[in-house]
Amino acid sequence: MINSLDHLTIFIFVVTYLGIAFGRIPGLQIDRTGIAIFGAIALMVAGALTVEQATSTVDYSTLLLLFGLMILSAQLRVAGFYRLVAKHVLTFAHRPLTLLIGIVTSSALLSSVFANDIVCLAFTPVLCEVAQTSKRNPLPYLIALATSSNIGSVATLIGNPQNMFIGQVSNLEFGRYLLVMTPVTLLGIAANVGVVRLFWRDEFKTSPEASAITQLPHELATLKPDYRSIKKTLIITGLLLLAFLAGWPRELCALAAAALLLPSRRNPAEKLFALVDWNLMMLFIALFVIVGALQERGLMAQALASLSSRGFALDQPVIFVTLCTILSNLVSNVPAVLLMQDIPRDSQTLWYLLAMASTLAGNLTLLGSIANLIVAEKAAGYGVRLKFGDYVKIGLPLTLTTLIIGTVWVLLVT
Repeated sequence: MINSLDHLTIFIFVVTYLGIAFGRIPGLQIDRTGIAIFGAIALMVAGALTVEQATSTVDYSTLLLLFGLMILSAQLRVAGFYRLVAKHVLTFAHRPLTLLIGIVTSSALLSSVFANDIVCLAFTPVLCEVAQTSKRNPLPYLIALATSSNIGSVATLIGNPQNMFIGQVSNLEFGRYLLVMTPVTLLGIAANVGVVRLFWRDEFKTSPEASAITQLPHELATLKPDYRSIKKTLIITGLLLLAFLAGWPRELCALAAAALLLPSRRNPAEKLFALVDWNLMMLFIALFVIVGALQERGLMAQALASLSSRGFALDQPVIFVTLCTILSNLVSNVPAVLLMQDIPRDSQTLWYLLAMASTLAGNLTLLGSIANLIVAEKAAGYGVRLKFGDYVKIGLPLTLTTLIIGTVWVLLVT
């Protein structure tokens, strides 16, 4: 039976998630993280859960894993690794199509191990400069960068924050997940190239003058990467992946890897800490508390029972994937996954579907993932406007294609 406190809890939850969906509150300088923190505190003040209960709802293993991997990514960013990869891609891309393939492949590969937002931060300015100097249309390459970074991140349980959480709370094995999702990722990469090429035929026509690059941007031409730091970090990352495959505790291994990078003669630890996405960490904590309040009040169980009684049982794959896709585009993928976590821990198929759908759904609209927004915001600084409609005409067919491929494949092999 729902009482007045339950009604208040539901009200605070709905208002908070609406704020997260819109990303702001008119007239106030507050972002998604601030809205989530306000909602979490409001729930504790209202008595939906105590401070002790709120503390127990936080999945610290996910936060520790995320922190450790952010330090690794920060070290590579400081050392110039991402710009170095971009330089090599541009050096070997002599035609628009080869540039597209290079961007899609490299960003997907990097995003499977490192944060896709960092990949987008590094590649977007370079692509804008190349497009300007070569008089090419930057839009297909920028959209391909965003979508491929999302597709690549589905390949592993460390490819994005929601996958890290799923990996920590489910019984999914790192190696098994990689084997299952690799075909989905490869087919997604191929679909990405195909869809972008189809909708921008004129950009990829083969002709003598269709040169993708006239010269490297000044920033890349004069790039001086810290090869020693890059080599050290990549070796540590390789050992970390082996530890994950061996089934060792992921959060502990990630912290150990990060600890090995902190003692340095070149880069002070403060520089790495400054590149950690503390906003995302705080968003995670607040969302844990918000969803935890619903669980403590028994409201999540009641909601699932109500959906099931109306024929929308979440153990039905098509309904599950559809709901996940809708939620991921309404409130973003991390809040959506935390909201849908009440599935049996031994239901591996549903966990695979949750990881796959919440990630690939991010390609549906420009607001679907943080990576998309980073590309749009960075491109705007170069006078390139990435419109909602331009993105959707690629995102819609690509998302539908990859979700169908992913759903069918997961149901076949799990």
